[in-house]
Amino acid sequence: MSFEKILENKGTLVNLIQISKVDNQGYLEVQETVVQAKMIILPLKSEERQFWQEIGISKAEMKAYTDVDLKTGWQVEVDGKRYTIRAYENYGTYKKAILEAME
Repeated sequence: MSFEKILENKGTLVNLIQISKVDNQGYLEVQETVVQAKMIILPLKSEERQFWQEIGISKAEMKAYTDVDLKTGWQVEVDGKRYTIRAYENYGTYKKAILEAME
């Protein structure tokens, strides 16, 4: 089964918050653009959580699979709670993001 079919059947519609810095007459302003995207959100297994904690992502909680282009620092809103994309891997047809809880 292709990733597109899996995403269509098991994916959840979430808000992907794209964060960019915009030059406003010499001042950098943070601008948020909200885009809805379909993602498969799963909790990290204990060994995955331990791996990410060892390399410095101490609050890594979930992983998300999607076919949308991602950048670190962007945010994902799941059930009203925001998570920061701290790392992602590109597998060609899909991307896997590591989500860290925001305080």
